[in-house]
Amino acid sequence: MPTHFSLDYYDPPPELGRHILTTFCFETENILLEDRHPGALGQLVLFPSGEGGITFGDRFDPAGPGVYAFSGFSSATPMQMQGPWRAIGASLSPLGWAALTNRHAGEHFDRFYPAEELLGPEIAHFAHDLNRRFLADEIEGKAACDELTAWIAPRLSTVSSSHEKLIESTIGWLGSSLNPEMERLFSQLTYSRRQAERLVERYFGLPPAALARKFRAVRAAALLSKQDLSDEAESEIALAFHDQPHMIREIRRFCGYTPTRLGGPQDPLFHTMIQMKNLDRLKEFRAIE
Repeated sequence: MPTHFSLDYYDPPPELGRHILTTFCFETENILLEDRHPGALGQLVLFPSGEGGITFGDRFDPAGPGVYAFSGFSSATPMQMQGPWRAIGASLSPLGWAALTNRHAGEHFDRFYPAEELLGPEIAHFAHDLNRRFLADEIEGKAACDELTAWIAPRLSTVSSSHEKLIESTIGWLGSSLNPEMERLFSQLTYSRRQAERLVERYFGLPPAALARKFRAVRAAALLSKQDLSDEAESEIALAFHDQPHMIREIRRFCGYTPTRLGGPQDPLFHTMIQMKNLDRLKEFRAIE
């Protein structure tokens, strides 16, 4: 079945750029949509319409009109929605997830929560009103995203400066290479190796080795899905994996598809999602000195 949709991204206000990487508005009239979600970073997302959910192994987390939150997924997860489907959301940095929810990302990985379970009943009331107005064409996508950002802003708590610095260092390490050296991260942190591993899992959902492995696959998939892949990027990808079968296995695990299908016309939604504008915004993350 052809997939017809629109997916628009919006930048948050500069003062929130360390917490909210991007906001987005998604719309499709398709009666049934099935795909994979890489779940690289946390989100707070409203569904004005649509019914379905996400499958984690033997567990199915349902989704319908309302508001949901997740901290991330350990591998690509099957998602299915019956449309018409609308989504208004915010992609959160690891700092944003921690400041908004005050929850351990690793302990909430691989779950798709009704947001009121994490944020209280106020988010449900807000979402109900915004979803209603969006469906009634009283508000458009960008304005809806602006209202979501405005709801989030005053509810962001403070994360200690030392932990904020750890988040910044980990993001810089992840972005330094498709296959970053583990010792380089630990040498930048003022914690013991064991403490650092626990803190990285607290804020990023996975310990450093697993985190690097996931982001290597997601970033490689994002590069491979581009039509204008440079020779330099192609070489970097080749050096990041043991061999081509290893690359295929890793991208299939974390993205749900083999490299030959990335960005193909049969999966236009995944092609758009895997561009991961929120990952690009991570490069701009800077902690307050």
